Amino acid sequence: MNIDNKKFNLVGFSNPFKILDTEDCKKILKEKYIPKQNYTWAKSIHEKSFVISKLASNKNLIDKVKVVLGQDIILWGSCLINQKAGNQHSWHCDLEFENWDGVTIWIGLKNLDEKTPLSLISYSHKIDTFPQKLVEKKINPENDQQILDEARKFDSKCEMKTFKLKDGEAIMWSGRVWHKTINLSTKSRESIILQFATPKNQIKIPIKYDYKNMQWLDKNPPCLLVSGEDKFNINKVIKINDVKVKNKLFNFLEKNVFLIRYFLRSVYNKIKKFKF
Repeated sequence: MNIDNKKFNLVGFSNPFKILDTEDCKKILKEKYIPKQNYTWAKSIHEKSFVISKLASNKNLIDKVKVVLGQDIILWGSCLINQKAGNQHSWHCDLEFENWDGVTIWIGLKNLDEKTPLSLISYSHKIDTFPQKLVEKKINPENDQQILDEARKFDSKCEMKTFKLKDGEAIMWSGRVWHKTINLSTKSRESIILQFATPKNQIKIPIKYDYKNMQWLDKNPPCLLVSGEDKFNINKVIKINDVKVKNKLFNFLEKNVFLIRYFLRSVYNKIKKFKF
């Protein structure tokens, strides 16, 4: 599926598209066993995972991002998400995009069905506010109609679009688009987000997600160059070969150690719940 740049810039998002098969999804899910303390911050698993760096550099995926951002592109954020059964991530914008421009690609990996929808509000990326701020007006971020009514006060063309994606399907949206996810199923839903910008944007690490007073670490996060070149030198830019530097056998052994540790910890936590 090709991206229509004019339509994307108008409504703020693409139609869903298939990007991964079942085996690809399984490979990516294994990367969740890499301990988070091994990478710089919550959205930089790409600096340790060649699998995720390779996904973010996928030609079919990057060709879609190029339509919107142009030839020079960095991946600044990558994050595996486990949404527990019955949970939701209410209406929001990723607050980093209040400070720089870019796009997000959301990819479903496991346990996606009609009970795990993702919703977006068209034209909302042009609105000069965001859902988190609406609580000041007593707007409930979990109430679809209240959020939509508020968006329409800024642009009457706003509509809520709900997508029921399948494993391996993706959708791309402008960073400031209002969105939400909910899991009404009985299983945890697994996904990954990849967030892109151009190298002219200075990327920072949030200390605290506070829309009234965003604070940032005095440290540059690692950004993966996935297309073109970095002409600005204002970010810490790495390349895919930097991620691949370790010996493949060492990566295999290391990852399986992580998996075993994760499994043993899970078993231990379950045993602790029992009273003898």
